[in-house]
Amino acid sequence: MIRLSYNLIHFIVSNTCRQRKLKCDEAFPVCQRCSKAQRYCDRSGRPTSASRSSARKDLGLEEGLSLDHTPREALESSNLANYFRHYISNVAPWYDLSDSQCCFSTEVPMVALDEPLLFSAVIALSAMVISRTTAPSARAVAETYHTRCIRDLIDLDSEDVLIKKGVALAATCLLRSYEILSEGRDPNRHLKGAFSLASQFQNYLDGPSRGLLHSGFWNYLREDITFSLFGNCPLKIDLDPIPKLCNISSDQDHLNAISLVLGRIINAMIGSTTESAEDTWELMWSYVKDRLSDLPAHFEPFSRASNLTSLSRLPALHMLKACHAASRHYCLVSIAVLAIYAPSSLQIDELASFVSSLGFLIGTITTREDLLEHIGLEICGIAFTSSEPPVLVNSFGPISYCAKHLRAEASQQQVVRHLTVSRKATGWPIEQIISDLQQHWTAASSVS
Repeated sequence: MIRLSYNLIHFIVSNTCRQRKLKCDEAFPVCQRCSKAQRYCDRSGRPTSASRSSARKDLGLEEGLSLDHTPREALESSNLANYFRHYISNVAPWYDLSDSQCCFSTEVPMVALDEPLLFSAVIALSAMVISRTTAPSARAVAETYHTRCIRDLIDLDSEDVLIKKGVALAATCLLRSYEILSEGRDPNRHLKGAFSLASQFQNYLDGPSRGLLHSGFWNYLREDITFSLFGNCPLKIDLDPIPKLCNISSDQDHLNAISLVLGRIINAMIGSTTESAEDTWELMWSYVKDRLSDLPAHFEPFSRASNLTSLSRLPALHMLKACHAASRHYCLVSIAVLAIYAPSSLQIDELASFVSSLGFLIGTITTREDLLEHIGLEICGIAFTSSEPPVLVNSFGPISYCAKHLRAEASQQQVVRHLTVSRKATGWPIEQIISDLQQHWTAASSVS
C-alpha cells in the first residue's frame, strides 16, 4: 500500500469494487471497472489508530478533533476556520457572478455549518486554492475533504432532500472547480454523470426562481461552458428542455440568459456535422441578436482607451460590474463560434456589421480572421483590465477558445504575461491554456 503525507491509506484494490463485490484489476489511480462504468474509484481508507495523531497534525486539527466531528465542532480548529473564512471572502464570489442574491457567499456557508457534505466541499476547494496560491501544504487538507465529500455524494439517494434543495448540486459545482485546480484538465473524472443534478432544474422552473438550486444550475452551466471551450466539445448537459428566460429582473439575469444562448450554440455547432450546423446557424444567430439588442446600455464599457485599438496591443476596457464583463465575454464567444461555423462570407459580413453597429467591436473587419482576432483582443482586454478573480476565472474558457486567433506577436506575449499573473491570483492551472495557445499560434504562423 502507498502511504501519503496526510496518512490516508490507499489500498491496491478499489474500495468501490470491494463494496460492490467486483473483481478489481488494481490499476491506479483509477481501475478499469470504475473507468468503464464512469464511477468514482475510491482508493482511500480510514486512518489507522496509530496514525490518527499525525493525521490530525497534517490536517490542521487540534487535539480532540477528528474528521468524524460535526462541521461546527471541526471549525473549533483555527486552521479549518481560516479555510472556511477564505472560502467566504475569496472563493465564493466566483460563484456569485450570476446570482444577485449571492447564495454561494451567504446560503452555502450557513448550510455548510450543519451539513457535512457541503462543509467538506467548501473546505476541499478553499484548501486547494490556498495550496496553489500561498501554502502548498494545504493540499493534504484539500485531498482529504475531497475524498470525504465524494463518498457522501455516492451515498445519496435520488430522492434525498439534499438533491431536491440544491445542496448536492452546490457541492458538485465546488468539486468541479476543485478537480480543475487539482488536475488541470477534465473536471469530470470523478463526477461523470453529475450533470443529472443540474438537469433536474427544468422540473423547478414553475416554482420559486431563486435559491441554491437556481444558483447551482447557472454555476454548473458556466462551468460546463468553460470545460467545453477548453476541449472544443459539446456540453455535458442537454439544454433543449430549458426554455428561454423571459423574466429578467437583474443584471445577473442577463448573464444567465446569454449563458443559456451560448450553451445552445455550443451544443448546436461544436461537434456537429457541417450540414447540421448550417441548418441551425440562422436560428442560433437570431438568439444572439435578441440578446445583444436586449442588453442595457450600462453593460457597455464605461471607458475604452482610444490609444490601445491597435491589433498589436490589448485594449483597456473598463466595465461597471463583474457580471457585465462576463456577459460581454459570452456574447463575444457566441459570435466567435458562429463566425467559425458560418456557411459563407455573407454571414461573416452580417456578423461584423451587426456587432460593429452596437459598438461591440471597433476597427476594420473584412474577413473571418479579422473578426475572430478582434473578438480575441476584446475578450482578453476585458478580462485583464478587470483583474477581478471572478471575472478572470470565468474568462479562462473564452480566452482559451478565442485568444488563439490573435495574429500579432506583441498581443500574444501580453496574453501569456497576464495569464501567468492570473495564476498567482486564482490558483487556476493556466499552464495548459498557455501551452495550447502557443501551439496554435506556432501552427498558424507556419501556415501563413
